[in-house]
Amino acid sequence: FFVNSELSDKVSMISKQTNQTVSEIARIALQNFIDKVEKEKIDRELEVGYKANRSYYIKSQEEWKNADKK
Repeated sequence: FFVNSELSDKVSMISKQTNQTVSEIARIALQNFIDKVEKEKIDRELEVGYKANRSYYIKSQEEWKNADKK
């Protein structure tokens, strides 16, 4: 893939500072991006699930509300 000269210069500088190859920096950056996208997808799916089951959770909470008061 291609990057503009500004990004290339920054990555080269970081490569020298961290003693990592440009390829390793690119692999890490890509993996971090993939992880972020996958986490956001899971978060959205969980939110949809929680919203879909909201009434069930509220009912369950009400049923257990006085459990410790006996």
